Amino acid sequence: MGTTRITSHNTATNRRRGSLAAVLVLGLLAVSCTSGDEGSAGTAAPEPAGVPSVDEAAVGGDRDSSGSADMAPAPTTARSRTYAAEPDAEPMAEEEPMAEPAADYEYSYEIEAAVAEAAAEAAMADSATSGVSRAEAAASDREPPEERRRRCPECQSNTFADYGVNPFVDTYTDDLSTFALDVDTASYVVTRNFLEGNQLPPIEAVRVEEFVNYFDGGYQPLVDEFNITLEAAPSPFSDPDRVMLRVGVQAPEVLSDLVIPDSVVLVMDRSGSMGESAGPADRPMERIALAHEAVELLLSGLPGRTRVGVVSYDDIAETVVRPTRLSGNAEWIIDEIRRWVQPRGSTNAEAGLVRGFDMALSEADEGRNVLVLLLSDGVANVGVTRTDDILEEIGERGDIGLSTIGVGLGPFNDELMEQLANKADGSYHYIDTPEEARRIFVENLTAMLASVARDARIQVEFDRDKVVSYRMLGFENRAIADEDFRDDSRDAGEVGAGQSSTALYEVTLDRGWDRTRGAIATATLRYRRPASDRITETWASLHPDDVGRSFRDADPHFRLAVVAAEFAEVLRASPFVEDRSMEELSYQAGRVADELRRDPDAGELADLIETARGIRRR
Repeated sequence: MGTTRITSHNTATNRRRGSLAAVLVLGLLAVSCTSGDEGSAGTAAPEPAGVPSVDEAAVGGDRDSSGSADMAPAPTTARSRTYAAEPDAEPMAEEEPMAEPAADYEYSYEIEAAVAEAAAEAAMADSATSGVSRAEAAASDREPPEERRRRCPECQSNTFADYGVNPFVDTYTDDLSTFALDVDTASYVVTRNFLEGNQLPPIEAVRVEEFVNYFDGGYQPLVDEFNITLEAAPSPFSDPDRVMLRVGVQAPEVLSDLVIPDSVVLVMDRSGSMGESAGPADRPMERIALAHEAVELLLSGLPGRTRVGVVSYDDIAETVVRPTRLSGNAEWIIDEIRRWVQPRGSTNAEAGLVRGFDMALSEADEGRNVLVLLLSDGVANVGVTRTDDILEEIGERGDIGLSTIGVGLGPFNDELMEQLANKADGSYHYIDTPEEARRIFVENLTAMLASVARDARIQVEFDRDKVVSYRMLGFENRAIADEDFRDDSRDAGEVGAGQSSTALYEVTLDRGWDRTRGAIATATLRYRRPASDRITETWASLHPDDVGRSFRDADPHFRLAVVAAEFAEVLRASPFVEDRSMEELSYQAGRVADELRRDPDAGELADLIETARGIRRR
């Protein structure tokens, strides 16, 4: 019996892409580079004829110019309900040579009592802690983290946060798992950059959910509703009494109260380090040139009526382009960016973001929906430099989203970029090549621009009579207290049109679980519809007969997600990784890539796993 999917609605629909007007605000994080060019206040640019210059902003110097500024199918186990939002609610070692491929793992329903009891005892012991430290995780890795860093001296110039590793949780201690949705993908691209440079990434750079989110989940989108998919099957990376559960959430591509930005504010880092190389060593490209190309791709996809403003910063912040209607002015805007956004000086991310948000706020005051995009390669080293302090300087501007785009490594502050997007209602991505820029700003532009859900969170409830324990792979920094699931004043995740988010759980089943009655797990999604501000809930359940009997027969997208997650677990030295995981990963990744031949990302993942195996054997 193959893996069965349970979806949240029983209406089959075709994919439909609406024509979306978009305003994108890039919030670039400033990168520290004292070896860069000396800072300068900049030279005043000539204003276009007949166009008045904008007033000086509160932070830094000024060089303003403007264009036409005043032109401006499934079982019925899932259910939905909609609530009226409260009016006063706050927004929220060495490896052995590769052996013969392992046999396909088959699930056994005749689990030995001793094995089950030992698993239960281990799960209860694990659940006594709130997490597994990196020190504990590193103890299970054949190559100590300090050895990795010795072989990767440039890793020292990058900043990544340590969020630990989720432990197993006993269901009689806590049968609920609650987390904010995450659609970020930066961690996978950053890791790919390290591996293509023949270096293993720092373990802190690896976030499992961002590996999984990078790949197509194979979910079918619905019109005007989210689609929840639950599916489970045994895994070759788990003990025989466990299965892997995938909880997938697919956002609609068309929503009745979709929010599309009318204005996009770009905040661009022009510090000295932006003159350094970005991407793999075999494809060197200056970071600033990659940023310029990314913006050009963005502008080519925005509707002509979109108003675009540009702020740039080094030691100080300056206005490069006042919010201007894109139609008829796109080439001029690009020329201004190429002329004035050039590497020099230090990095004052605070000044750039404050000025960018001031510009965005003035647009919002005119009744426009605004998105801010920050494009940067590094570390804020002038002015306010801590994430929380920068956010405090920006202020409470819940109606304006901030998404961040990272460029380049060494130096690079991944923690700042990820947390800015997380706390300022946006998403975080990373570009290292023109191809990746095209993926973000062309292929997935609608998802970047159009918001379909705010403060989106998931709560998974496990049946204590069927599930002994569970462990969530990733999402360590996205956890929400169970009791806060329906507290809509608490910030959660933001989702764009057509985006998907996947969570994986390793689940220990009770040896005597009843396969005939009741659900194993139920996942409930709660989110705020962006235009109407209505709170909506939808849910789906997984029943015992829906658990697949073998990994081999599971859906290939399910297997791709499991392989991506296990690869991340290996790279971040998770204590739950077995010694032969890399060997098994190589085999399983190759099989999935063969089945998904039309998906080049699946083939790339298989190649990266082989690259990582080679580096580990050195």
